[in-house]
Amino acid sequence: MADTRFDQAEGLRRMLKFSRARTVAVMAGTRGAGATSCVLNLAAALVRQGRRVLAVDENSDRSLPELLGVRPRFDLRDAIEGTCALADALLRAPGGVSVLTAAKAVRALPRLDRWSEARAIRCFVELDHAADVVLLDVRHDAEEPSPFAAAAQEMIMVVTPASSSITGGYAALKRMSRTHGRKRFRLLVNRASDDATAYRVHTNMADVARKHLNAALEFMGAVPCDTAIAESARGFASAVDAAPTAAASRRFSEHATAMLRWSAPQNDSSRLDNFMQRAIYGSRLAAVGAGV
Repeated sequence: MADTRFDQAEGLRRMLKFSRARTVAVMAGTRGAGATSCVLNLAAALVRQGRRVLAVDENSDRSLPELLGVRPRFDLRDAIEGTCALADALLRAPGGVSVLTAAKAVRALPRLDRWSEARAIRCFVELDHAADVVLLDVRHDAEEPSPFAAAAQEMIMVVTPASSSITGGYAALKRMSRTHGRKRFRLLVNRASDDATAYRVHTNMADVARKHLNAALEFMGAVPCDTAIAESARGFASAVDAAPTAAASRRFSEHATAMLRWSAPQNDSSRLDNFMQRAIYGSRLAAVGAGV
């Protein structure tokens, strides 16, 4: 008689051999830099290019559901605790983007018992086959780096040309580099007056990051100041969907196309269950460092 336990385990290993999902964390240098708006518009642009996109939001204020005019009933933490199914926590937002709120879950990660940890990992096993790209709208925290940002394959730092945003962006890079050992980042300059200004911002930040952090900061590009962003937000939509010919929308579409060309490892480290394991481990390291 066949050993069904062996068959199931082998089937699970085959199913999880490679992930189809790419994890990209997006963080603001300072509050108000527009990271959540960038997540929304990049997600919309990726959907328009035929990709299945999951946006995971770990912010408790000015959140992605708020921008989309939807109200979540559940947080990822509810699915981890077993009070709802993962499908109940997923929101189908206008434009075809799936949204998962995770602010409560992220705060609970360092304290998960082994049963809750297993459920958290199992949730991301399910998500592995539901998304091509996972965009993580990670919180800006001056004291504790986001565990989702630490675990993601890619990290985009969003800054504006304002000096306070540039300073805050560098401080966030420093925290991520020293706390979690991340040595490669991408820079997106939002609300840029022109490309030359955005490029100067990148050059200055990249030089300092290389010299003091031994970290690489690659230039993703710029998004111009565009009234279409605010006008679309008032209608609870992305500019990419509501005003596809606007200057900012065209740039977001270009950036989304470029993102799909980024190389991605096709090994165990790219699986979403391993992403969640790394996030849990990173959250515990950060909690120990903070004396929690």
